[in-house]
Amino acid sequence: MSSPAALERSSRTYTTLEATALHESVPPDRWCVTRSDLKYLGQEVQKGIKGGEIRRPDDGSDDFKVSDTTYGPSIYTVNKQHIMPVTEKFGKVSWALLQHPDGLDCDLFISHAWQEGVFEFLSKVLHSWPANARHAWCCMLANPQNLDIGVLLQSPSSSPFAVALKASTCVLVVPNRHCSIYTRLWCGYEAFRAHEEGKAIFIARAPTSKQLMTVLLWTISAGLAGISMSVCFTGIHDLLENRFVRGLSLCLMTATAFGSVCMEHQMCRKVMNRTGAFMCGSLLYPWKSLTLPDYDERDVFSVAALTPLLHSLFVTGILIFGLLEVDRVNGQSQKEEARQLSRGFQGSIEHAKCSEAADARRIFQEIGQQTSDVDYAIHVLLAAGMSTPTLRTVACAGVDISGAGYTEIAFPCLDLGPFLLHGLLLTAVLSVYVPEIMYRWIPGVVSLCCRFALLAILWCRPQDERCFTLKMMAKMIAMHVGITGPVVVMTKITASSNDYVYLAITLFIMSVHIAMLGFACLGMRRLATFLPAGPCMLQLFLGRGRCSVASAVPGTSPSVPAMEIESDTDPSDSNDSSE
Repeated sequence: MSSPAALERSSRTYTTLEATALHESVPPDRWCVTRSDLKYLGQEVQKGIKGGEIRRPDDGSDDFKVSDTTYGPSIYTVNKQHIMPVTEKFGKVSWALLQHPDGLDCDLFISHAWQEGVFEFLSKVLHSWPANARHAWCCMLANPQNLDIGVLLQSPSSSPFAVALKASTCVLVVPNRHCSIYTRLWCGYEAFRAHEEGKAIFIARAPTSKQLMTVLLWTISAGLAGISMSVCFTGIHDLLENRFVRGLSLCLMTATAFGSVCMEHQMCRKVMNRTGAFMCGSLLYPWKSLTLPDYDERDVFSVAALTPLLHSLFVTGILIFGLLEVDRVNGQSQKEEARQLSRGFQGSIEHAKCSEAADARRIFQEIGQQTSDVDYAIHVLLAAGMSTPTLRTVACAGVDISGAGYTEIAFPCLDLGPFLLHGLLLTAVLSVYVPEIMYRWIPGVVSLCCRFALLAILWCRPQDERCFTLKMMAKMIAMHVGITGPVVVMTKITASSNDYVYLAITLFIMSVHIAMLGFACLGMRRLATFLPAGPCMLQLFLGRGRCSVASAVPGTSPSVPAMEIESDTDPSDSNDSSE
């Protein structure tokens, strides 16, 4: 809800001259609102619907349901029946300046098409609000709807849209279920200004908390089912105590995790994640009877230390498969928003519509010969889930950037969470018990330093580079877990004391972390040009279910066409909450 101070300010009534003077004295880029203002607006709209002040238009243009809290009335309806009457009552000042007469610094520019429902708009914006943004500029709230807005739009380059976008840090595009916002010319012009100013453009998406809770419950249930099966069925328990069966199970488990990271098909990923969680659970109980012959009491890999460690790793495995499901659902949600954003878009803003012919003429005159550049920026946005100068450059280098703006957290969380804590404990114990054998703990120290450096990079880097780093880490860690996991566990099962095997494993893990740190420091832009095989390596890290490097040149789509975007999701998997 809006702060008491904002509510107190909003009670002031202006004359039309005072409202006009206020908008002239406060720069357009300061006609901003806060998150709490948007929440307050949602509450006021709900009150208006319940009180009958906001109702379906007589012309049938907005057939919303009074009980609908997911979409609600369109922005057109809310503007006409709520925003304009409220601002008219207080003197025709804009809704934003009614809340904050002195204005607010612009951090976020919101681009939308007004066809979306107000609750749909608010939920997407609030869910996708950047962490470092304090205030947002939104045209329906910033512009004085009861004054002559046409005067403000005589020159597109000096319009409130252009001034606010230049002052902002990034642009948040809000898709809707009706049509692409880029079928509207003013939204296309905003994309042009964002491209000219080198701004990052992000796609807002709806909250997925219910779906995430559902898939997490299913995955954890699969793990519990595996535990129950190994406990209740003696034959299966005895089978799983066979070290060769364990080794095969571990290999299959790591293979499912690696497949989930690399594959694109939604149903296959879902089956793999739940199968992996089930296998983790089934292997958890049999390991309680693990015995190692001829172990030294000083050996940190003794039964007392190893058995709880293995148990914790299998529990962690169940949680990791749960996080892989989180990655899948979030990626699916982001693709759905991209589909909405591409609906009706004909590939170029040349086909966009504008209600005022004079505005259209002025906009196209200002864009001039740069239409193809704007179209390219929009294609990158639709393909990657965000459009930044770096992604546009990488796409021009011939890299398929499809999904490059989607984060993947499962394996990075594994490496920077449980593996980091395990590495700290293991390195500390080794340095105390066997300080004379440096090769046992020095590689671990190097790996730990790399992990802390990666954490710092993830904290400092912009969002596009952060997404790349997480995707790169996901592939690299899945590879190293798939190779070293079964080897390490089978070595302990057979009580092998081959120091060369241990040395090879620790050096391999150290090399993987050094490589990850190097790739993260290079970033996408430098990786694509630094090495001869840079574009191929970048494609390997960014790609999911693809092995070829797509050709991308300005003026053409750098990614999969819209039809492929719409067909990559299994129809039976469109809504996980239906389970």
